[in-house]
Amino acid sequence: MSLPTAGRSTLALNVALHNAQQPIGALFTSGEITSKALAQKVIAARYGFDVRSQVPPGGWETFKATAVPELDATPLLRHGARVGTSARDSLRAGLLAAARRGFTLRLWVVDSLWHFSDFTDQGRDTAATMAELRSLARAYNLAVLVTSQVVTEDPDDPDVPVTAAHLPAGMADYSDRVLVLDRPGAQGRWGTTLYPSAAILRRVTGPGPAIELELEPEHCRFVSL
Repeated sequence: MSLPTAGRSTLALNVALHNAQQPIGALFTSGEITSKALAQKVIAARYGFDVRSQVPPGGWETFKATAVPELDATPLLRHGARVGTSARDSLRAGLLAAARRGFTLRLWVVDSLWHFSDFTDQGRDTAATMAELRSLARAYNLAVLVTSQVVTEDPDDPDVPVTAAHLPAGMADYSDRVLVLDRPGAQGRWGTTLYPSAAILRRVTGPGPAIELELEPEHCRFVSL
């Protein structure tokens, strides 16, 4: 989880791509990023250039000749979930697509918890969604990574740390561990030249060391320091 614009979707996509290159069958479901944009981000993360504004070394024909077979052989599925699509329906579509391509899903990334949670009088029912995702993980023997945006009392103040008190309902109860991606100063920086790249991934529940990361925004990826 993270504050808005910290890069949680990018980090989660990095995790899915890393596993798929092992190769471990992975499904990345996003209600926040379209399938086309996901494909562009995967290419940027894997090959190190932005298809929207850059030409690959050697030109497009050379790139397509090598990259298309590589991407086709990588067991990574991308799904841009539409409004109203349930988590169960998204997983079902992923399972069918994996079967057609001849591999088994082992990792499911759900981006984000809010997208798949129904509205109630008290707000989004995130607890029910987390319970459903936990049940689906057990039923299909999947590792599931769920992203979530959180808001502190002052989300624009990098000195206010995200803690367990800010977790959406159900996230702690139905997760083996919860991590937060801190990137101080990233909030509200869209469209400016000042775009902080330093980040820290730390545990909110359970012990464990913090990991220092560096965001390469043009490559849509985080790298460890």
